[in-house]
This record gives sequence, structure tokens and C-alpha cells, in this order.
Amino acid sequence: MKETGLRTDTPTLSVVIASVNGYGYISQCLLSLGKQYPKEHAEVVVLEASGDDTARRISKEYPWAMVIPSSATDSIPRLRSIGIRKAKADIVVTTEDHCTFGEDWYERILQAHRTYPDAAIGGAVENRSCERLVDWAAYICEYGKFMLPFPAGAATDLPGPNVSYKRDVLEKVCSDLLDQGVWENILLERLLSSGKGLRMDPSIVVFHTKIFSFWEFLTQRYHFGRSFAAVRGARSSLPTRMFFVVFSPFLSPLFLLRYAKYFLGKRRFIKEFITTLPLQAIFAIAWSMGEFFGYAFGDGGSSQRVK
Repeated sequence: MKETGLRTDTPTLSVVIASVNGYGYISQCLLSLGKQYPKEHAEVVVLEASGDDTARRISKEYPWAMVIPSSATDSIPRLRSIGIRKAKADIVVTTEDHCTFGEDWYERILQAHRTYPDAAIGGAVENRSCERLVDWAAYICEYGKFMLPFPAGAATDLPGPNVSYKRDVLEKVCSDLLDQGVWENILLERLLSSGKGLRMDPSIVVFHTKIFSFWEFLTQRYHFGRSFAAVRGARSSLPTRMFFVVFSPFLSPLFLLRYAKYFLGKRRFIKEFITTLPLQAIFAIAWSMGEFFGYAFGDGGSSQRVK
């Protein structure tokens, strides 16, 4: 299947989505984006890699989206890099197929970039998957750091599902990293080390809606941790990498302390935080073991398994 939804004009905003979870999620995501104002000034670039007929279905139902059929073996950061290179707007946003949005999401992003010179601006990730403890634990582990409230201002980390870049700066500073298809933390580290600012804006909000089984999220934490460590280890000296190998199995208590800081400090969802502590501990151990194997033995195909 060929690319669809190609446009000839220059949009003001490009939204890049790595679609890896099938029709149900990406359809919900695009339905939400279709309610944005002003929709006509943005382009949506979907890198569809679910490995089924999702590309055909969303091309038919959402003809305003550019749909690029992609290999199911491509990693999420690789898909994002392809989408960023396809994007035409001066402001490029990355989000994920399991997210939905308020109707002013586009306008909030554009206003932030008109107001501030920072190279990348991130926003909040709120939870809309609230029915089961495993989904609360998944949200706490993955996105609790970016839960509201937080002050607007300079940052050192931004959420992958809700980060926008000034494209000219990103291309100038991170062109080689885009060629490699790396996770956003590597892009952000490069921007910071090059003297470019990062900013968090609490008015820019996405909603996480993904539903996990216990085993699915357990394996996802392992693979994400291994993928993260493999990239970090490849960029570290041998002594530093050996240090990470030795201490990575003992990271889980540190993760739990961080989660507690995010939720207890913000005084939201304290009951959900406490009742999911056993699950958080298990998932933290899975990430720690993923980091150990990533530093010791490399990626091992984990990047392609992160969904």
C-alpha cells in the first residue's frame, strides 16, 4: 500500500504518530485529532506498523491524515524519525496512538512556540485508563512524572507522547540522531548539551488511554528498560558501562521513591498509588533487569518489541 493523504500546502503544525497497537487505538486517536481547532492548519503523519489492515482502514476513514505503511519490525523511535523527516511544518509534534486530546491542543502548542524560544516544549500526560489496578500502575510507572500539576518553566526531560520541536533546530542539532532513529531522551540530551532550551507547559495536555494486561506491561517494562540501556551503554565508556551493569539490578527502590515523590508531592490519586505499590515494585524490577541486560548484552531486539 502506498502513502495516502499527501498535501501540497505548508501546514503550521505537523503531528507525527507511531501507530503500533492496531486499529482501535489509532482510530480513537485520529477521531480526537479531528476535533482540533483549527484542524485545517495542521498535518497528521501516521507511521502505521501494526502489521494488519489498519493502514487501509484509517486511510479510508481519515483521508486528511497522511498514512505511511511501515514495517512491523521498525521501532517506535525509528518510526518517529521517519515521520519527522516527512513533516512539512516548522513545528513538529510527536505523540502516540494510545493518546487523545483536548480540542485546543494544537492551539496551545502553537501559542507556546510563539511565546518561548525553547527548542522543545512538552506538556502533561493525564490518565484516562482508570478502571483496573494494573492500568493505574502502568500509568504511574510510565507517565506519573508528567501528571498535573507542575509549574511552567525550564525542564530537562519531556514526555515522548506530548513533545513538540522547532523543526529547524532539531534538524540542525540532531540530524545524525534522526538518521539513527533514537528515543526522545537522546534527542533532548543533545539539545540540552548544545545550549538549546527545553520547557514544560501544563496547559498542553494529552490523555493516556492504553489498557494493559499484567504480563503485557511486565514484558514492556523489561524491553523498554533494555532498549534504553542499550542506547545509553553504546554511548558510554567501558568503565561507565560496567558501573551501570553492576548497579542496574538495584535500581527498583530508587524508582519507587521517584513514583512516591511524583504522586505524594502532587497529592493526587494517593489511594491508587498505595494500592498499586506491589505492582509498581514488580514493574520496577522488570525495568531494572532490562537495564542490566541492555548494558551487559545490548538491545537484543527489545526496541522492536516496545509498544
